[in-house]
Amino acid sequence: MEEGVSLAGITETPVVVHVGQRPGPATGMATRTEQADLELVLYAGHGEFPRIIYAPGRTEEAFWLAARAFNMADKYQVPVFILTDQYFLDSYYNTPSLDLTETEVDKYVVETDRDYKRYALTRDGISPRGVPGYGEGLVAVDSHEHTEEGHITEDIDIRNIMMAKRLGKIEAIKADSVPPTLVGPKDYSNLVISWGSTFHIVCEALDLIGRDDTALMHFSQVYPLPPATEEYLGKAAKIIAVENNATAQFCRVLRAHTGLCAHERILKFDGRPFAADTLAGEIDELL
Repeated sequence: MEEGVSLAGITETPVVVHVGQRPGPATGMATRTEQADLELVLYAGHGEFPRIIYAPGRTEEAFWLAARAFNMADKYQVPVFILTDQYFLDSYYNTPSLDLTETEVDKYVVETDRDYKRYALTRDGISPRGVPGYGEGLVAVDSHEHTEEGHITEDIDIRNIMMAKRLGKIEAIKADSVPPTLVGPKDYSNLVISWGSTFHIVCEALDLIGRDDTALMHFSQVYPLPPATEEYLGKAAKIIAVENNATAQFCRVLRAHTGLCAHERILKFDGRPFAADTLAGEIDELL
């Protein structure tokens, strides 16, 4: 329901959405796996507003990112998506016990006063979020463009100001992003890019190759891109992207936001995950 995503965007309501990907279109291959919904969640909803997209690569990371997703949604008042897929959800392996004492529940709801403005203009674009009955203020939200008080308006100046306010959050979100994970040598010449469920497979493939000039850069936050992304990509003489889709969707995100793109792509979209030994041979051949 993409209109619900748009509604969260303009009302600045925190929401977390989990998308378990499978091959499409439509029912496609209902019991198989694919990484083909990145652009769906990136552009879901009409209009323009910020969002966050996580794609965990490990079971324990999925737990921590889920907790983080709720905190970030509440902090920035934006939709947050968690992208997994059939392969990830059906995988199981031994993991260290999770220390639940390290989980944090951040609370950002404020007690309103009589002069409360739900969409008050602030330097970082984040307005104080109150809820009805907690404080003395009137909490008004609306699915149309609105004033600081939450009343409908089509005023040109207010529209421009409110759009800038919402979109202005993206810079703070970038600074608060999850950095990519570098596996392998820091002085790499070749960089393999992956995201989401391919983490363990690519790690094993690179172990099989055994080259000391090749590293993995795995992204668990795929939007907005972490600030260090361009620096990491710029150091590599050759970049190879590994994706479980037909059109290299993450490559397009990289190109759009950094101007850089993979030199080579290894794509798989037959409904099956990559096999480490086969992938090792494909990467080695491209190197």
